[in-house]
Amino acid sequence: MAETLELDGLNELRAALIEERQTLVASVRKLRNTRRQKGTFVLGDGAAAGPRLVAVQHQIDVVESIIATLTKD
Repeated sequence: MAETLELDGLNELRAALIEERQTLVASVRKLRNTRRQKGTFVLGDGAAAGPRLVAVQHQIDVVESIIATLTKD
């Protein structure tokens, strides 16, 4: 039972991290589109989100690895 709760929690964490990744991507896309419309777009707009995106993806990979280990028979 405890293992099931742990897996449920990890799956929820994975879903939240994926949602955060999607939010980051959408924010950068919105920023770039807004700047293009205003004519203020410069190469590298949104680049500050890059390290955060990499960190979130790493967290997703770690959680998925743990889930895989726990579900291995």
